[in-house]
Amino acid sequence: MRNIWTLLRKDMRVARNVRRLLREQSLFKVVFILLFAGGLLLGLWAMFVEGFQFLDSLGGVGLMLIGRLFSLFFFGLGIMLVLSSIVTAYTSAIGSDETTYLMLQPLTFGEITVYKLLQAAFYASWAFFFAIIPFVSAYAKHEQLPPSFALWTLFYAVPLVLLCAGVGVIVCLAVARWFPQSRALRTAFLLAALAAVVWFMASYARSVRGQSETTIILSRLVPGLHLASHPLWPTWWVAEGILCVTRHEWGRGLMLWLVLVTTTGLVGMFAEWMGSAIFYDTWQRVRASGTRTIRRRTLLGFVEPWLRWIPPDIRALILKDVRTFLRDPAQWSQSLIFFGLLGLYFLNLRNLRYHMMPPEWRNLIAFLNIFSVSSVLCSFGSRFVFPQLSLEGHGFWIIGLAPTTMRRVLVAKFFVALAGMSVVSLTLMHLSTAMLQVDWVMRSVALGIAVSVSITISGLSTGLGAIFIDLRQQNPSAIISGFGGTLNLVLSLAYMFLAIVPFAMAFHMRATGHIGASNMGGAIVLAGGWLALLTLALSVLPLILGARSLARREY
Repeated sequence: MRNIWTLLRKDMRVARNVRRLLREQSLFKVVFILLFAGGLLLGLWAMFVEGFQFLDSLGGVGLMLIGRLFSLFFFGLGIMLVLSSIVTAYTSAIGSDETTYLMLQPLTFGEITVYKLLQAAFYASWAFFFAIIPFVSAYAKHEQLPPSFALWTLFYAVPLVLLCAGVGVIVCLAVARWFPQSRALRTAFLLAALAAVVWFMASYARSVRGQSETTIILSRLVPGLHLASHPLWPTWWVAEGILCVTRHEWGRGLMLWLVLVTTTGLVGMFAEWMGSAIFYDTWQRVRASGTRTIRRRTLLGFVEPWLRWIPPDIRALILKDVRTFLRDPAQWSQSLIFFGLLGLYFLNLRNLRYHMMPPEWRNLIAFLNIFSVSSVLCSFGSRFVFPQLSLEGHGFWIIGLAPTTMRRVLVAKFFVALAGMSVVSLTLMHLSTAMLQVDWVMRSVALGIAVSVSITISGLSTGLGAIFIDLRQQNPSAIISGFGGTLNLVLSLAYMFLAIVPFAMAFHMRATGHIGASNMGGAIVLAGGWLALLTLALSVLPLILGARSLARREY
């Protein structure tokens, strides 16, 4: 324990040094981040308050749902914490250079595991607390609870974060140690896992049908409510304990808190034992798998004959960027999570009966889906497209000596980003509009906005990435956090609102009967002209300025 405390004091000193570095950041970036974070918190708080008021207006059903929604809310956050902890534990415990240094110190592998568990809990918890603060505040306002309610919530939330982080570390070590390396065995393992998930969902559906009529009705209203309310889930202990405090059932609340704390301690002890037993073997296995010298078939080699119509220099650059992206699990896994969650949500729109809602509500949901896809595209452009030129690093001079021009390099980067974003955005938009059963006009507008946003984000991120290129920095987070990355994100979000809001207003006025079909055509033409002008300005101009900036540089 003393060694772990020493490592934590080291992290505190690092945090103080980071605080000094923050003072050197641009005021524009700091103000923008604070305003955006504050606006997001206020928006979530207002949404939760409105939701509680809506449930209150339903009468008895609403009162039953409010208590159970606590279980569903914490259940979803618990799953998010476990998944985030798995990713964080892998990067910080197994793939980090710091681990190699710690293994040379007078530390046991169990102590290293516990230290990395605390790190994973810290890094994974910020989103958890960012979501829980407005939710709990809205509930406290709705129930007129005292400020001490926030303190009680914190007492339950901290052990839950540590528990989920411990589960994530245990799963990470187990998978990294025993996951089969043979392709056939990996395929068989994944198929078995998929079959287990299908069996679990089928068993869950049968268990719901065997419950009382009230439980069946509530489960149909809110899918997953019965699963999240199982009394053996730690997230249920948190939700029920917090509600017990609001009802002044102090004994039951204390019992649930003690059960949560003891379970967290048990998981921590098991993680320490598991680290002592397999941490070194796991670390050695992962590092050894990255040093194999077996020559493999060229990635995407089968695609080259189909791309003969593309000029050779641009084709080579496109294939290089795609291969680099696919060979980095940290990049494609984040993209898969971002867009995969949206795809799962869109696939379940009919299960939520959204396609049976009145036209004005379907119109609202359709544009909210457009906003969600566009927001993810903005995040994708800032995270992956903007820093791609800077990440060429000290090897950029090789591109400078290649038989091509910087303008063509920029064009290749632009088309790679555009192709990826267009395929994903068009697929998601088509899925969303099909599930909502909107008319062909709404579907055409949604697909047109998806293409326009893809073009603009690709051009803006690629062009600004060339203007604010930094070949000395190899950390993508540092590249994104600079002035250029902040400006790119601000302009992307501003474009998103300016492009979508005119169409949203026109369709809302049509759905509410304020304008007829004859005026709707003119409104769409005006909004389309504005969208085309905005897209042309924010995609072509940054590319031109970026090409000029690259042409003036010496490599």
